[in-house]
Amino acid sequence: MTTTTGDLTGAHVDGRYRLQRLIAHGGMASVYEAHDDRLDRTVAVKIITASGITGFDLDSFTNEARNIARLSHPNIVAVFDQGVHDGLPYVVMEYVPGTTLRDLLNRRRRLRIEEAAELCAQILDGLQAAHDAGLVHRDIKPENILLKNGGRGDRVKVVDFGLAEAVHGESQRGGPLLATAAYVAPELVSGQSATPASDVYSTAILLYELLTGEVPFDGPDAGEVARRHRDEDIPSPRLAAPDVPEGLAQLVTAAASRRPGERPVDAGAFARRLQAVDTEPSEQAAGQVPRPTRAVRTTMVVPQAGSGRSWKALIKLAIIIAIIAAVAAAGWWIGIGRYTDAPSLLSQDAASVAAYAEDEGFEVEFDEGGYSEGVPKDGVLAQNPEPGERIRLGSTITVTLSLGPERYEVPELAGRTEDEALAELGKFSAEVTVAHDYSTEYPKGQVISTDPPAGQEVKAGASVTVTVSDGVPPLQVPDLVGMDEDSAEEALEANGLEVGETSERYSDTIPEGSVIESSPAADSPVAEGDEVGLVISEGPEPVEVPDVVGMDVDDAKELLEGLGFTVKTGQIWFTGTVFDQSLDEGDEVDKGSEIWIWAR
Repeated sequence: MTTTTGDLTGAHVDGRYRLQRLIAHGGMASVYEAHDDRLDRTVAVKIITASGITGFDLDSFTNEARNIARLSHPNIVAVFDQGVHDGLPYVVMEYVPGTTLRDLLNRRRRLRIEEAAELCAQILDGLQAAHDAGLVHRDIKPENILLKNGGRGDRVKVVDFGLAEAVHGESQRGGPLLATAAYVAPELVSGQSATPASDVYSTAILLYELLTGEVPFDGPDAGEVARRHRDEDIPSPRLAAPDVPEGLAQLVTAAASRRPGERPVDAGAFARRLQAVDTEPSEQAAGQVPRPTRAVRTTMVVPQAGSGRSWKALIKLAIIIAIIAAVAAAGWWIGIGRYTDAPSLLSQDAASVAAYAEDEGFEVEFDEGGYSEGVPKDGVLAQNPEPGERIRLGSTITVTLSLGPERYEVPELAGRTEDEALAELGKFSAEVTVAHDYSTEYPKGQVISTDPPAGQEVKAGASVTVTVSDGVPPLQVPDLVGMDEDSAEEALEANGLEVGETSERYSDTIPEGSVIESSPAADSPVAEGDEVGLVISEGPEPVEVPDVVGMDVDDAKELLEGLGFTVKTGQIWFTGTVFDQSLDEGDEVDKGSEIWIWAR
């Protein structure tokens, strides 16, 4: 697996997503604002960094991305696609223009009580959709809550659903390492698995921070903070912010109980209890700095009683008020009243989306559709306006239905020219590698074959190897081993080749005068007129006969056999001394020659 590092701004991912600017960068991933060329829309592309890929589990990441892609809720950032770019896995998500909840807290420190409760309710709505689908977020914190610019209604978006966990697979799912210490549930610190109650705990800590401007446990050591979540009960938020209503404070401490069984069972149960509590600020304690207030003029000039023109003035005033009211009503209708938030159609499919939109008071228009790895065929892939955007009542929502995974069939290219093949494969942005080979069937420059073969379906941007003919194969060296030198020369001339340098070498297996080997070797490609060198056998290497007379017969036999002789013995006893030998000392004979020795 090859990986790319650094800022990828300008890259064209999967031949579709053009990275336009780096939005955020962390230790595990980078997020880019990107343009989807096929659907002509802005998306966010999150790419796992080279440093974040250590211990990466691609199958877990892919499965988790597909599960999240099936989630469709106005308070969850939608996942549209996933894949691998230059060895780095990525996911394509809904682009949310705006800011994070952390940025808002950095500016304001704490929120108004009713505002904090409303934001928390929207977070819980999104979490409940995930809990119903069997998914746990595991890392709820202000950085993972997006606030849509100018949003009304569903302006809160929960992001990074389960993907941090998916990056490292099952091996780390029980531990706290992937959660943020300030919000981590006690059971994760103890190594237990995450459950919906874990998300409830983290959301309660988040609500505590929204109400008070601080987290209950903090410090420079993340490990110590995590241990405090495990070992200590969180204090009542009223200790830090006395204006928090008692009922709301009790709900926060109950939802942040160290024992999961004492918390609301899931996000939906937490949301229902939150909806039931009073969010009116309590009477502030002495010495507490009050929240900023706004002066509003509430007086109105009224004509003095007893004036002769008072009734005429009242009539004029009534008319003026009526006109102002009518103008205000018209202005309200034109500017606000006839608008609402676009409903989310992302959970629908082709069969139900029109009826659902009609129930919501809108018309539906379908575009040409778009491909998706995560959304099943005929499911709603995208809509315009997007969920939560301002839209006139009764207007039309354009819906993009999924065409399913984008697949292309490798065309039949055998016999086409290289340029023609590249043009055909370019229609689905294939990454083409051109190889060359000899062929007796296809002339030089024509395509021999492709890998994957013709007819196989591949993704856009898939790698395809095209093998192009270099023409007929060149000449090959014939097998000359064992031929006598004259026959070898005739064989070379018959194949359009010439005899090159000739040398000799002893051989125990090739007869004298025959070819031991050629250079180049047999079957090697050569051009017409090339020279082929030959090594000719001189037969077995000669051996000088040693003098073994007077030696022990066994020692003599061992010496002679070691030199390559075939030894025959004649002896009176089983042991004895050699007194004669059949070949004379100093003679040179062929290796393997027979020699007799006699002993007594």
